[in-house]
Amino acid sequence: MKKFVLVIFIVLLQTGCAMAPKVHAIRSAADDSRFQGMDNNTRLAVSIPSAHSGPYGSIDQFNFTIQEGRYKDQNASAIMGKSRRTGEWEVLMMMVDQNGKWISLTKSD
Repeated sequence: MKKFVLVIFIVLLQTGCAMAPKVHAIRSAADDSRFQGMDNNTRLAVSIPSAHSGPYGSIDQFNFTIQEGRYKDQNASAIMGKSRRTGEWEVLMMMVDQNGKWISLTKSD
């Protein structure tokens, strides 16, 4: 029983330690108003386990080089999410390396 409690304690401790840098990054982004609708008045609530599962079951990064088009021969990276509803991968963000600086491409609707 003592081992079980110790294992649970270690898992919870590691989960909390892993979340702190992510919360800090979100807090910094909000404080800098980098995303529409989020500013330094935004407050976060984090719960363990998570209060909701979110729309994506998996998030991944995919790196590639563009062969043709406006950004020909430039490195690119896509942040993708696998939808819980459809099971399909969706592109959430696309970035291109322009002269050593990564720029985010805006979505065209």
